[in-house]
Amino acid sequence: MNPKSAAATILVIEDNVYVRSLLADVFEMEGYGVLQAGQGAEALAIMEDRQVDVILTDLRMPVMDGLTLATAVRADARYRHIPIVLLSATPLTDSRATLKLFSAFLWKPSPLEEIIHTVRQVQLDASGNPDIGKPAA
Repeated sequence: MNPKSAAATILVIEDNVYVRSLLADVFEMEGYGVLQAGQGAEALAIMEDRQVDVILTDLRMPVMDGLTLATAVRADARYRHIPIVLLSATPLTDSRATLKLFSAFLWKPSPLEEIIHTVRQVQLDASGNPDIGKPAA
């Protein structure tokens, strides 16, 4: 079996192309399949055609921000099971709403190890599979 075919797929949504590219490279090295979007509407279009196991999103983006994206994902029965990690430098005004929409929240800048650990943890919490997010052998 091809190890890449068994890898979890992460959708990285970030309007800063350099940050998005860095995160994509890091998760590819960790064994993930990586999809990328520059804002929420683009991410939703990608999700129409591709299976996504976890979402890592920024908050402030043009066209559709991370909060609007998370609201749309949670409202759609096809996607509501997907864990969403918010990675943002912007404080949120309603933390209760955030807790309902996002599986985890990280402040920018966060160490890459913390981002990787958090993504793996929300996948584990969502699936119960202890091998989630581990690189394929």
